[in-house]
Order: sequence, then structure tokens, then C-alpha cells
Amino acid sequence: MIEPYYYDYWGNRVDTPESTRRALLAAMGYDEGATSFDTLRMTRDHAGKTGGLPPVVVIAEGERPAIPPPVDRWSVELEDGSTFTGDLARLPLGYHVLRAFDGGNDASSSLIVVPPRCYLPPSMQEGTIWALATQLYALRSNRNWGVGDFTDLAGFARIAGRAGARAVALNPLHALHPSNPQAASPYSPSSRLFLNVFYIDVECVPELAESRETQAAVAGAALTERIDALRHCELVDYAGVAALKLEILAQLHQTFRSNQRKRPYDRRARAFRRFLRHGGAALERLAIYEALCEFFRARDSTCYGWQEWPSEYRSPDSAHVARFADEHRERVDFYLYLQWLAEQQLAAAAGASRRIGTHLYCDLAVGVELNGADAWADQAAIVAGASLGAPADPLNARGQDWGLAPLSPRALRERAYQPFVAVLRASMRHAGLLRVDHVMALRRSFWIPRGAPASQGAYVRYPLDEMLGILALESVRNRCAVVGEDLGTVPEGFRERMQAAQALSSRLVYFERNRSDGSFLLPQRYPRLAAASIGTHDLPTLAGWWTGDRSADEDRYRDRFLLVDALERAGAIDAAGALRLRDDARRGGTLAVMPELSVATHRFLADTPSLLVVVAIEDVLHEAGAVNVPGTFDEYPNWRRKRSLSLESIEADGRLLQTGRMLNQ
Repeated sequence: MIEPYYYDYWGNRVDTPESTRRALLAAMGYDEGATSFDTLRMTRDHAGKTGGLPPVVVIAEGERPAIPPPVDRWSVELEDGSTFTGDLARLPLGYHVLRAFDGGNDASSSLIVVPPRCYLPPSMQEGTIWALATQLYALRSNRNWGVGDFTDLAGFARIAGRAGARAVALNPLHALHPSNPQAASPYSPSSRLFLNVFYIDVECVPELAESRETQAAVAGAALTERIDALRHCELVDYAGVAALKLEILAQLHQTFRSNQRKRPYDRRARAFRRFLRHGGAALERLAIYEALCEFFRARDSTCYGWQEWPSEYRSPDSAHVARFADEHRERVDFYLYLQWLAEQQLAAAAGASRRIGTHLYCDLAVGVELNGADAWADQAAIVAGASLGAPADPLNARGQDWGLAPLSPRALRERAYQPFVAVLRASMRHAGLLRVDHVMALRRSFWIPRGAPASQGAYVRYPLDEMLGILALESVRNRCAVVGEDLGTVPEGFRERMQAAQALSSRLVYFERNRSDGSFLLPQRYPRLAAASIGTHDLPTLAGWWTGDRSADEDRYRDRFLLVDALERAGAIDAAGALRLRDDARRGGTLAVMPELSVATHRFLADTPSLLVVVAIEDVLHEAGAVNVPGTFDEYPNWRRKRSLSLESIEADGRLLQTGRMLNQ
């Protein structure tokens, strides 16, 4: 249902414009007279296919699904293929099919049995753990090719584990846009089902050891010079990295193809075929999409994504697309090969992390770019006429339009939530924890009619209980804890519902304030089921916040003193240290006090009862530059900043080990 109004960040009621309601209904395929597309409406739409049963029924473990009259017989086909006819309250967790019989009429409905709570690992049940966070692309090393890669991830996990971290928190690893590498935001992915291939470590690809020609090229002066230049760039040069990696990986793919022809039954050839079978149609469509993107962009450098292609290529089912895939099979296979390499290397990094007791803490973006692979491959699952965003708040006075395509609530129910399930499985596959970006989307999302300003947006509801239940089911099955990014405009009662489902809330030092006077909440006021951190990728680093990197104004001047007050009251710093910080605050904040401020603020976090404390490596290293400044494009190097120290230097530097010792105590 489209909500008729909402309350903004400041508590003001904002009514949904009639023009917005009509535009969003049209985008979802409803006529202007419709008022909702709730469960009952969708059930009636589906009645012809299911004999009156709803398309999907989601029940909690131990509940009985309601069987509507006049059904005289029923059975449940369990997901393992067996038939269940016992007490419906004893159905196992999982994705089943309810079959009902009324005389000669048969009907069926998807039946999903979900647990009451998300998974929580024993380490978090016993007490607090801490995670070390980084953007993967930002990692420097003496061996990478200008962007952090999966080998760097394994190395970073080892460093984090030695410092005592039990998790490594990352930006989304979703597939971006190989033909347009400058579109580098990990929160505007082309596909949430597959991986960013620029994280592949080329030198770890087995085919390199078999190709003397490529080995010679990589070791040659020309390529060595290019690699060194990319490695020593102050910012990530995505175009340069893409050109270099795709060039060498294409040569390695030729070696792999040659090996396949010569040795079709060797270990790697068989492993690749298994990967293709497991990926199925979705993987094939991704590879065709990437080949098409490359094809059209080579002819027109301004062509970006499927909505700008000739009309005959805009459907993955068209004859033109099938003919293209046949004629460009080698290039399609190349993109399949890249996804296989990325999957292998991420699995290896995750395995190396687990062996030292450190899990990957992955991130699920809230949606996909409309002009990307997932939207092209499954157009029925998304609403192309709307864009996800957020209403105005103190950081974004005009609201935000993220350019992401919403999942269709109607399609989700008609397809028994399979698009949602697929995304969760892809994100949890190698993770011990998963951050769900803008988790309020389980209940409602802010939709903006395409082409309209964010001020004309409205909230659209989703079936919270059903989607949260499925999130819990995948969490339990994948043994993956869930953290919800519940910042911004949070609906009343939403955090309590998430807490009941054992999903952790996101709590930031910057935002946890007393409403009466703006003072910072003390550690004991933080909830237990929470991930506590100083900030996020969309906010200043601690050094940037203290020195006024983004907004040196009167509020920031006052807030520095409020933070020092909170640190002193919490016992995170002694009186002498507090005096030094206040003296520095009067001067407007300088980097000179960062060693003391960083340790005190992390001690403050460690004193919270929250089960997870997230420490950003940029705060440990006292980096002032923000990862991302929302609302900027070319004005700021968003998603391009590298770490100030290489992996090889971070551990020797000593600041991480010092922070780790304090957190571990």
C-alpha cells in the first residue's frame, strides 16, 4: 500500500501528493482507482492460478497454515521432495508447497516455514566481539594492482585476527559495471547476485602459471610500470585498473579455453562446469549482459546500460539477444570465467579468515541500479518507473534519490519471495555476519516517481513479517548473524520488531544523543542487540569530524565539547586527558590529539553492552578524508580514497594492536 502520509525526521506530517500516488500506482501496473496492492488484492489476482489459495503463505515454526474451505484433502510437498501429511504445526523450516484438493479441483501455494529469530553465533551469545572495518578497494599493498583485492582481504583478515577482531566488515562486494568502471559506488550495483570482478587478484589465477607469454608480459617493463603507477596512485584509478586487469584476464581466459579443449575432464574444467550449473540462467544472463554492455559502449562511449540500447536488445528473451550470445560466445564465456575466478578467490579469503577465527561481515545494498544487469535480466521483479531514496533529513535537506530500482511487492509475493531469497543467499554465502543496508525497506521503502524530485516521494509498504521471517530463515540456514542499518527516518515500533527477531540495530556515537540537550548517550544506554560504531561510510571519520573536515560550524564546535564530556563521564578518559582535548577543541580541533581521542572513543564503545563493536581502520589510522560525501559527484573523490598505510605497514605501525588490546580487555 502507498502510505497516505509520513512523519519526517523533525516530526512534521508530510502528505502524499495525489500526483505521486497515481504515478506510483501506474508504475506498479495498477489503475488510478486502486488504493492498495496489499495481500488480499494480490490473492484475488492470483486466484485463477491457485484455486483461491494465496500465492505464498509464510508461517512461523510451530504454527499451522490456515486451509480455506471447502478443501477436503491436502498435502505438503517438502523442499526435499518428500510428502508431509502429519500435524501441520510440526512442519520443518523451509520452502515447501501446500497442495489442496476440493473434489476434482487442485490448488497449490508456496508454503514457507520460518524461525522466530535470526542466527546469533556462540561468540556473540557469550559476550561482545569487535569487527575491523575497511572498504576493500581502499586497501594498499606492495603487491596489488592499484585496488584492494581478495588476496588483500585475506591479509587484512589475518592482521585483524591477530589484533583480536572476530570479524572483518566490508563494503558491498556486488558486481558493478566492468564497461563503465568509473561508476564505482558499491551501493549502486549492477547485480547483487554476483561479484565485483575487479577484486580478482590476477597473479593468483592458476592459468598465469601455465602461460609463459602472459607471465613474460606481466613481468615485463611496460606492464610493471603500469602496475606501479596504479599501485602508487593516491586515489583508485578505476579506469586504469579495469583496462589492465581485463587485458591480462582475457589472455588467461584464452589459456583456460585451450586447456578445456585439451583436458575437458581435469579438475578445473569440471569445477567450472559445476559453477555454471549452480549459477544457472541468472549467471548466463549476467555474462550476456556484460558482453552486450561492452559491445554497445565500444560503439558509443556515452551508452550506459540496457535502457540506452536498441529496443530489440532490451529484453533478455529476445531473438536478437539469443543471436548475439551465439555470435559472441567467447566473450560471454569470458565474463562467466571472471565470475568463477571471483567466487573462488572470495571463498578462499573467507576460508582463510574462518581458520583464524575471524568471519567476513558483508554488506547488502538496498537495491540495484535500474540500468544494470539484475534489472535487465528480471524486469518483472523490479519497478522501473520508480526510484528508491529517502526523505529530507539534517544531512540532506532536499532528500535523496539513489537511482535504484525497487523490488516489486506484488512480484515478490507472486513468486514466493524468490528474488529476495536469491539476494540473501548470494550475500550470506561467505559471511558470518551481514549488514542489511536501509533495513527499514523490509517494512517500507521511499519511492520517488522517475524524473520527480525526492520531495515528491512516498512510502510504499512491504509485508514486514513475511520478509523478516525469510531473512531469519536464511540467517539460520547460512549461520549468518544480521545487522540492520536502521538510521534515518525509522517507523514507530520497527526497532522493537527487529530486536524481537534478534537482528542487531546500528548505533552510532555521532547520532546517539539525548533529545533534550544534544548530549551524547553514555555507553550503558546503548542496547545489547546492537552494532555500535563511531560513524559510517557516509559520515566523517573521527579525525574529519574533530577537525571539521566536512562542516566546521557552530554545532560542531559545541559537539566537540559534548563528546569530551561524555568520554570523561564514561571513564574513557581521565581528567587530564579531557583537559587536553578541551584545549584542542577551543582551537577548532587538530590532528595532534587524535592518538588520545581515538583510544578514548573506542574505549567508550567497548564499554557499551552492545554485542558487536565496529571499528573503522581509518579511525585507528587517524585518517581525515571521508569515504563518501552524500550529494556530491565530481566535487569529492567518493569511493576512491585509499588507506594511508599499506597492509604491510598497518601491523608494524602499532596503533591497531594498541586499539585491539584495549578492546580485548
